[in-house]
Amino acid sequence: MKFCAILLAAGRSSRMGGIKALLPLPLLAGGGACSALEALARLYRAAGLPDMLVVSGFHADTVEEAARALSLAAARNAHPEQGMFSSVCAGLRAAPPDCDAFFIHPVDIPLVRPQTLRLLADAALEASRSPGNPPVALIPRHNGEEGHPPLLPAVFKKTVLACKAEGGLRAALAALPRRLVDTADSCVLEDMDSPRDYARLQRLALRRAGERPA
Repeated sequence: MKFCAILLAAGRSSRMGGIKALLPLPLLAGGGACSALEALARLYRAAGLPDMLVVSGFHADTVEEAARALSLAAARNAHPEQGMFSSVCAGLRAAPPDCDAFFIHPVDIPLVRPQTLRLLADAALEASRSPGNPPVALIPRHNGEEGHPPLLPAVFKKTVLACKAEGGLRAALAALPRRLVDTADSCVLEDMDSPRDYARLQRLALRRAGERPA
């Protein structure tokens, strides 16, 4: 199977005092920092999932420049004011046609662990080997709470694109056959919607960096 990650980085970031995709996180050995977007690029590459597409919108030129510096493809949401689901749709339309499944990953949830992505990918691979089983969207769950990134089989692409934007991605996924995949990774729930959230994620990132050998 070919997995593609759609990295959603089109938001206005009005509450953050900076562009979310470019906010630094102390994830590198020796106390070094990388942007949230680079953190996601490193995450997917570490999981052996190198195919990524960044969706820009507000701050498009700046985000796309950062994507190019990371050797990532980019697509622009022409109407980011319509909300995150419009970026999901822009990414699905622009993604390579040979993708079998799509991770949908907002840039403000940057601390998911590579093992979690592999857990979802392995679940998709296992399902694909059982032709009697219908395709399902896979949703990571931690302590009973659904998180990100969902993994969407390409067979549902047209269905999602046909959904109305009012309900957003959550409503689109709720209308699909789906399976929850339990994970010990609490970071599937950790987003940075506010400066307070960002401060918490910086602390989590610093702790994560300390887990790695120098």
